[in-house]
Amino acid sequence: AKACDAITAHDPHVRGVVVLGLDAPEAELAQSFALAARQPLVKGFAVGRTIFADAARAWMTGAMSDQDAVAEMARRFAGLCATWDAARQGAPSGARDGAGRMIPQEV
Repeated sequence: AKACDAITAHDPHVRGVVVLGLDAPEAELAQSFALAARQPLVKGFAVGRTIFADAARAWMTGAMSDQDAVAEMARRFAGLCATWDAARQGAPSGARDGAGRMIPQEV
């Protein structure tokens, strides 16, 4: 709230901000989303490395196929979208797997 207040006070033209992931684990992002989603100034998230870094490392070493890498990145993106949507709606963030990663829910 304080950051949004400072941005609004010092930038009258601001239309919104996004949460950056900075390669954070999904569980940490869920906590950030829960706080950020309450702020009207926060419009969404940009978390590329959280989505692709692990899959890219595995794919580049040959430990993951093209198809598996794409599937893993899609799963992560869908899970983060579900977490963001739940945070925006004030709902619990949904089911998690044994590693604490979001399990995308069908809508």
